[in-house]
Amino acid sequence: MKDSRILVIMNFSGVYEAEGFYKNHGHVWVDCKDIKGTNCYCDEEGENAIREAIRELGPEGIHFLDSGNYHYVSKIWLEKIEEEFELLVLDHHTDMQPPMFGDILSCGSWIKDALNSNPAIRHVWLAGPPADAADGIKAGEYGGRVTCVPEELVGDGDGWRERLGDSGLPLYISVDKDVLGPDYARTNWDQGRAGLWEVLACLDAAVSCRPIIGVDVCGENPEGTETKEDGAGDGPVNDRTNRELVHHLFSLPFYGKL
Repeated sequence: MKDSRILVIMNFSGVYEAEGFYKNHGHVWVDCKDIKGTNCYCDEEGENAIREAIRELGPEGIHFLDSGNYHYVSKIWLEKIEEEFELLVLDHHTDMQPPMFGDILSCGSWIKDALNSNPAIRHVWLAGPPADAADGIKAGEYGGRVTCVPEELVGDGDGWRERLGDSGLPLYISVDKDVLGPDYARTNWDQGRAGLWEVLACLDAAVSCRPIIGVDVCGENPEGTETKEDGAGDGPVNDRTNRELVHHLFSLPFYGKL
């Protein structure tokens, strides 16, 4: 059985150096701070450097990707999956916008890029964008391969079991913490209003009805790492949520169905 309990920390901005959620777990630290051309947009040289940095790692386990500026790293992890699968994304944004600069990979285009380049992705479930953003995705553009779920239904566990229970294909899950309200995450992007319990309910439902290949998480705030005198601050809020996500996922039969 492949190792579902591996924890990978991809450190682009230095934000994880101020957090401690991973320190009581065996983890792989991937230092990406010296890779150029990666902030929000990733050029070809940067992509290749990231691929090389994770060359020895499989898609299993939990991968922390830094801030939402680096959410496009999910596309690179998906390239490692050697079977047909479906993708479940929890995000306040669609991440399906055409890039501003040619065909360069970006945090706002990575799902679109992954669908265009990776035929193993049979379907994308995209949960969390507001209705007006979801309406901007043309239903026929990807041959019915994208389903948007309104942000108010993120935590509908029974609904997720009904949605996901048909194909039997394994899932890869990508969580951008900007889907959460500010009590649970502090990001450098505009945020939704989901509670942490709603995201956990979605994860529980997914694990209950599908094999899970791996999970990635982004949504740190590189500009908000300081802890205030009362123990508050962006960094501690994100650290607590990251700790809860790791604890919760590692308590589930995370990969056992494969």
